[in-house]
Amino acid sequence: MINAMDLNTKLEFLGCHGEVGSSLWWSLLKAERAPFVKNQSCVQFIWRDPQGDKHSSDIACVILDVNSITDHHTWTPKCLQRVDGTDVWFAELDINPQWRGSYSFIPLTADQLPEVVKQQGDGSVSAQRAWWISIAAQQTADPLNPLPVLHSGWGVSSALHMPNAPKEIGWEAWDKGDLPSIAHDVIKTFHWVSESLVNKRHCQLYSTAKGEAPFVILLDGQKWGVESGCLSVLDFLTDQKQLPPAHYLLVPSIDSKSRWQELSCHRPFWDAIHNELLPDVAQYLNHIACSPSEYLVAGQSLGGLSSLYAGLTFPEQYRKIISLSGSYWWPEVNRMHASHLEEAPSNCPPKGGLTEGLENKTLDAAHLSVYQAVGSGEADMCFYNDQMLNALDNSGADVCYHVFCGGHDWLSWRSGLVDGLRYLLLSEVD
Repeated sequence: MINAMDLNTKLEFLGCHGEVGSSLWWSLLKAERAPFVKNQSCVQFIWRDPQGDKHSSDIACVILDVNSITDHHTWTPKCLQRVDGTDVWFAELDINPQWRGSYSFIPLTADQLPEVVKQQGDGSVSAQRAWWISIAAQQTADPLNPLPVLHSGWGVSSALHMPNAPKEIGWEAWDKGDLPSIAHDVIKTFHWVSESLVNKRHCQLYSTAKGEAPFVILLDGQKWGVESGCLSVLDFLTDQKQLPPAHYLLVPSIDSKSRWQELSCHRPFWDAIHNELLPDVAQYLNHIACSPSEYLVAGQSLGGLSSLYAGLTFPEQYRKIISLSGSYWWPEVNRMHASHLEEAPSNCPPKGGLTEGLENKTLDAAHLSVYQAVGSGEADMCFYNDQMLNALDNSGADVCYHVFCGGHDWLSWRSGLVDGLRYLLLSEVD
């Protein structure tokens, strides 16, 4: 716990005056727009306890969850401190001035405290992971942050753009509210009932083109819909001639279980796309006098793995690939947890994976143009993506490789998607 005088000293650069925790103080603080960055790298996070001070609130701890910076594999994660006698919680963290990532607050009651849960259980790695999963759904975004709230598989979060983070083409306009949302009635929905996969989902097609144009398949399509702003950004960049007109097919994942199976180099998934989904899409495009001039597949994490798998498995269909934070540890699942098990990654590529296939020449990538990106904060993911880069280079692929200052994060991937589209399709721009 810290006292109000110490906090005021830390916040002097903001010029906020008055009694810490008062209505006036909160009002002045909100006008400064969180999170608060001091000296380019010191980020200060402040959260208001909705239940008041420690005498009226049952909140015993607030975890500061900064994507790919907060350690999710420990019983002692970074937490905010309560300011004595107030409803204020505070923490500060030194972060690379080029970083871009999401963050959230996770309030805990006394029975959820890590030391309590650890003592009640066996304190094992699996127990720690179960505890983290149990509290992750309690994420809350930062009310002092004016930027649009972000949604991930874990919950809601807020955006942190450090002072020297690269400019985001298109997304800055969306964040400012300068771009309109795309009307749902201009999006074509396909109700894909797959007999071979024995499941169903709603896929969406949005076109910024009126005729023949590149056809882009976006895996995890539910993340790139209207609410995300992605379609508005693509529309805006097309109008600005930063992207060529194109057709975008959003193929969603149904749930985590089916996603794990379908995006893990699963040929039946891609056979179903080719035999069941794409014929219906092609028929619709022909009906409106449109057609694909070429195909591009884009994905992130497991989707990044799957997009490259599609390019390697169907060379006549897919020649342009965007792979963001590709999960090239697959199929050796134990490698995914190597960092918190304190195991060094093996120099040998995962057995049965795409990297090994390229290295032993059972797979060929000479026909591919690939935009590959990974975050500097993604630990061993950087190692496996480096391995894949070398394998692609040695196989004759044309690769643009980018290491961004960020983590395993949709906020980073949205920039990577646009950068990849511009790199692979920019030659199409008039």
